[in-house]
Amino acid sequence: MPAIRIGLAALFLMLAVTLQTSVLPQIAVAGVTCDLVMIVVVALALSRGAEWGAIAGFLGGLLLDVVPPADHTAGRWALALALSGYVAGLVRRETSAGPVGPLGVALTVVLGAALSLTVYSATGSLLHDPAVDWGEFGVRLGIAAGYDVVAAIVVIPLVMWVMGRVVPARERRRVLP
Repeated sequence: MPAIRIGLAALFLMLAVTLQTSVLPQIAVAGVTCDLVMIVVVALALSRGAEWGAIAGFLGGLLLDVVPPADHTAGRWALALALSGYVAGLVRRETSAGPVGPLGVALTVVLGAALSLTVYSATGSLLHDPAVDWGEFGVRLGIAAGYDVVAAIVVIPLVMWVMGRVVPARERRRVLP
């Protein structure tokens, strides 16, 4: 993996964590905020594959686990987002013959939101987190998925465009005569 791609991915993840923990709680809908880190993880997975998605998800989730106001057991978001990133990367692999269309991206974001929220809530239940409320899970999931799809319209094309522009010199020499 070229260093510049890794640096850009880290920059996107840090920016997403910063916005998600500082700005987005101010515009929460029914206590649910946009999961910007998950959207960036899905974008990285769609642009680079399952391994990138899993690693980006783990690192982005780990940042969410330790950045204040983290009030849960560390590792829950890391596990949830690593799985979401890996699954999103598998979607890319299945459609590698052609680009993932807008509907495919939207469905991948909904799948990532459902998977990450389910894994996060399930691990909270296993660890007896009193904040986990399965009675409102469906409503929260619906709001989160809708919120994430709207934000993904802007974030995913931007991340994929930037990641697609960074081509290592070795690959440029292969393409150019």
